[in-house]
Amino acid sequence: MIQFLDFITTIQSTLGRAITPEDNQGQYDAIESSLDRSLFIVAGPGSGKTTVMALRVLKLVYVDGIDPSTVLATTFTKKAATELRSRILGWGERLRLAFIENPTYADQREVLQLIDFNQIFTGTLDSISENILQEYREAGSPTPVIIEDFIANAMMVRYGLLDGGRYKNKDLKAYLKGLSGISYDLNTGGMAGILLEIRDRVCHDQVDIDTFNESGENPGIKVACEAIRVYMRELEERLLYDYGRLEQEFFQKLLNGELTEFTEKIRFILVDEYQDTNLLQEHIYFELARHALQNGGSITVVGDDDQSIYRFRGATVDLFTHFPSRIQEALQVYPTVITLSKNYRSTQNIVDRVEQFVTLDPTFQCARVEEKPPIEYARIGKPVNYPILGMFRDDLPTLARDLSFFLEGVVHNGGVEITQSGTTYTICVDADRGSPADICVLCSSPQEMKADGNPRLPRLLRQNLHNATHSIEIFNPRGQQLREISEVQVLCGLMLECIDPESTIQNKIKYLPKDAKKFFGAWRDAAQIYIQQHSEQYGDMTLGKFVQAWQTRTPHNAFVQKREVPLLDLVYRLVTWIPPMQYDVEGLVYLEVITRTITQSAVFTKFGSEIIFDDENTILEGKSIIDAMRGIFIPLATGAIDINEDLLETIPTDRIPIMSIHQAKGLEYPLVIVDVGSDFKTEHHKQAFKRYPREGGRTCRMEDELRAFSPLQTPQRPGVDRAFDDLTRQYFVAFSRPQDVLLLVGLNSVKDGYLTKGRKPTLKFIKNVATGWDRDETWHWGKGLPDIIHI
Repeated sequence: MIQFLDFITTIQSTLGRAITPEDNQGQYDAIESSLDRSLFIVAGPGSGKTTVMALRVLKLVYVDGIDPSTVLATTFTKKAATELRSRILGWGERLRLAFIENPTYADQREVLQLIDFNQIFTGTLDSISENILQEYREAGSPTPVIIEDFIANAMMVRYGLLDGGRYKNKDLKAYLKGLSGISYDLNTGGMAGILLEIRDRVCHDQVDIDTFNESGENPGIKVACEAIRVYMRELEERLLYDYGRLEQEFFQKLLNGELTEFTEKIRFILVDEYQDTNLLQEHIYFELARHALQNGGSITVVGDDDQSIYRFRGATVDLFTHFPSRIQEALQVYPTVITLSKNYRSTQNIVDRVEQFVTLDPTFQCARVEEKPPIEYARIGKPVNYPILGMFRDDLPTLARDLSFFLEGVVHNGGVEITQSGTTYTICVDADRGSPADICVLCSSPQEMKADGNPRLPRLLRQNLHNATHSIEIFNPRGQQLREISEVQVLCGLMLECIDPESTIQNKIKYLPKDAKKFFGAWRDAAQIYIQQHSEQYGDMTLGKFVQAWQTRTPHNAFVQKREVPLLDLVYRLVTWIPPMQYDVEGLVYLEVITRTITQSAVFTKFGSEIIFDDENTILEGKSIIDAMRGIFIPLATGAIDINEDLLETIPTDRIPIMSIHQAKGLEYPLVIVDVGSDFKTEHHKQAFKRYPREGGRTCRMEDELRAFSPLQTPQRPGVDRAFDDLTRQYFVAFSRPQDVLLLVGLNSVKDGYLTKGRKPTLKFIKNVATGWDRDETWHWGKGLPDIIHI
């Protein structure tokens, strides 16, 4: 096949990537490594780990002559998996053409033409598990039907909580409330969410649920386990798979030798974002690796413990930091450790800020990979080394106003000038290729309203930018709970008014949670007001007449031509009168969530999300309406269904996205604004978990509660230390997203402290991990870090 040196030089000439020991020893070693050498690659932010994974795969095929169908490459998110596959296919084709044109390989042109990179297994572990179980299933066995997370929530509400009235059980409420550490009562959707977290932990951490069920004296545990078992039984009886059951099924079939046709040929396992792995996934990877090693191959894992921010989803970072010893013990494999520490993404000042931030807390260092080298600045070319910026104001409205002025100047007014040490820098969107989407605002939460009804920075920023001289729109579909969004309320209210006028059927439902009843009423009121305000006519029908036709069951007037009417048909008819759900990008996201909910609920509802019209059997009609309410409307109204991050993979180019730091992981932007303290006027204890934890919090409590019954056992680090770890990693991810400009924003109270009230006011400082407070209550704001230019 291709000589390795020719492979490396062709990469540089064709792809513009310099992979040599002089340029980057770590990347070179990872790509060059022999077939049977397993690798543990610790890759910092912007260090080119996707490049390394893609080129290692291509090296296996082009240099080592490996059959592409023997390679499996997986990563954590669908977006990352798509990017990895795109690079393998795109770069593979460009290199193929270069090798075909090279006279040295004239005798191999036919072989090169036959290489099919589509045979490489790429995707998330869930998608790969689904594809393999489907492709290699026994003859006559059903194809796995996978449900999304929001349908899992809907099923937990319906079967785990509503059936049997468990949502009213005081012991269950008290247990879940204590586990969450909250003072207020949980609604039904909140209860379902926590139960699913427990269920996922049981699956991911391989918890012995029987022993857990019998543990302790808390009667709420037994009710929780009962609800989880009912949910799991419904999955099994309906041949449905949530992601936990899918991975468990895949692992079990691997163990049982039921996938030998697949395992006999697999030789190379490559896993990206390994820091987000859980115990069940580690079992799967190790079992796949066992077969790969037997077939003369290897396993490569890539990740960064400093970017492990998914503990709340069950990720166990220790599986990454201890990977070499764990796989040595399990498979007698001694992986080669390679570090990628050169950052090609960001400016010198940003790299310095990120490195100083991640190393300032001595207590955190023992939770990191041992002897981890510092991040090195290695960006190609000579980019402008913008200073780190800070914008802090006395109050939230002023901060939102001034930040809006800044953004308007950057996008529309030729840029904003910043002067440091006699040098003037102009910050602006690229006139030829730039757009508002080159800017990103990161918050701990994208929610636009506080629990007390007051606006947060995302809402005020949206309003200020919309009303600016040169209006700039915000993209933040997750800024409100789905059930509270006006367009959603109108659409759901119209649907309820159509299928159940005057709440006749609704009032017959035995188990109807209070929050569902409350929102049903609010939705119906919103629909009635909307009908009165919108008299426009489409065809020969106004919205009022359309709803009335449904209410009087006159199909010909409502365009209903069949006895069994899919709710989806009703949705698309009603949307005719709701323009934001046709043309606005956020409105389209809301519509997508509702239509997905209706479509997927058909797999577990008795009537398949259809309303049955039968003049001779009104009982059947009523049952179909109740079925829809239990499977669709109650989960929506109780908050069990919300906007999934998978729906936000494409950001509109004419809007500035506001997102959570978790959502931004893996992304990069020229200008990133990180909110480090717009919520903190004082050092209030209720906000401590967002800035300077006092305890482990819900995620750590759940870890401690369940891992006692798992092979992982109870974590060694105390919960409060783990909470600090997670907050440090979260802001490490945030600060490492920008390419050119990092702007920190917040209130002056975060930067300068605040005066306490009383006869003798004293200055008190707000301890905040994001602004450089370590666990010893030492403040490192500006200490040893690049100067922050306040604007």
